[in-house]
Amino acid sequence: MLSYSATGVSLYVAYLEPFLVKSLRRVLDQIRDDELRENVDRFCRQEAQHYMQHERFNEAILQCGYPGLRERFGRLKADFDSYLESRGDKWCVGFVEGFEAYTTQSALRALTSGAFEHPRTDPQFGALFKWHMTEEIEHRNVAFDIYQHLYGDWPFRAKMCWVAQTHIWRFILDCMKIMSPVDVARFDDSYRVTAAHRALAVCAVAPMFMKTYTPWYDPHRYQVPDSISQISAELTAAAESAS
Repeated sequence: MLSYSATGVSLYVAYLEPFLVKSLRRVLDQIRDDELRENVDRFCRQEAQHYMQHERFNEAILQCGYPGLRERFGRLKADFDSYLESRGDKWCVGFVEGFEAYTTQSALRALTSGAFEHPRTDPQFGALFKWHMTEEIEHRNVAFDIYQHLYGDWPFRAKMCWVAQTHIWRFILDCMKIMSPVDVARFDDSYRVTAAHRALAVCAVAPMFMKTYTPWYDPHRYQVPDSISQISAELTAAAESAS
């Protein structure tokens, strides 16, 4: 089930991250703090790198021939296109913050779980998600800071956390429903994800959702474990040696 969740996230961010970049860039001139403006610009450039890497992984998944997956992926793109066209800046920035508030927590949980180093985890799959999740933690404050700087409207922020977080999880659950039966038929019953499994997955993430709705939520308070700092240092060294 975890692999389907991660695959769903990869598919999702291919359209979320271009939406994120466009949403934040169109309010860049409204930012009155020079340091924050620079952080937002770096954040956008980092996210642009993310989705280009995920596109390669996603195409490999889509080539596996899951009936209905391309169509669901297309509806996701239509969602984000419509948001950019019809929603205002505050709504779009709020959506970005709602998504980032959830992914910061899920990244911390995933990286400390050791799932990406599990013997049954494909090394390339694990490396992709370790890199992405580490960068989610590195830029965990930026979306919160820009929302607070421009709007600071807690009730609206809580609403947008709900909107963004339910949006991604509806997509992830749909991916599970589409992919699991195909893999059961192709491989074996260990790939089966039942309605009960999906309900348990939602119950597992619900506390993370609830945490973001409170008026005292602040990602600046997170303590990043040394193990994650070590992963970040290793990835940085690898990037420098390759460049």
